[in-house]
Amino acid sequence: MDLLFDEYAPSTVDPLDSVEQAVIAEQYPYDRDENGELHLTATGAWRDHQIWFAWRPELEALHICASLDLKVPQKRFRDVCELVARLNEKLWMGHFDVWFEDGSIVYRHSLGLPAGETVSPAQAAGMITAARDAGERFYPAFHFLVWGGKGVEEAVAAAMFETAGEA
Repeated sequence: MDLLFDEYAPSTVDPLDSVEQAVIAEQYPYDRDENGELHLTATGAWRDHQIWFAWRPELEALHICASLDLKVPQKRFRDVCELVARLNEKLWMGHFDVWFEDGSIVYRHSLGLPAGETVSPAQAAGMITAARDAGERFYPAFHFLVWGGKGVEEAVAAAMFETAGEA
């Protein structure tokens, strides 16, 4: 056995271990399954955020997905797609998607971890924060468009409105 080779061989650390450390530190309720997924709930101002991580070793990627828990009626699908394109321009990390099969609106982001690299608990916490913040910031725009009957321009304007402080 070549000790030098073993020392530099890629590790088999499961990135979900670091995600789990971040989730425990933040005291989020969570569940981790044997299929390489971790599900958590993060409280928000508008709603609770259902977030899940998936580790895919064959892709060397850690994926985060957060559901906005909104279903798009078929008649509003094109408008929501336009809103998604407009709002994605404002995101530095991740993006929103609309799933055609069931009309779900989700936030997604992936982190490539090649050659045995892993994610730190701080990076995992940052991914959770980015997902929660995107949902908090843009949920009202989606809700405004889907259930408020407003147009894309009005929804974008509402999403871009920033307040100073709290009332």
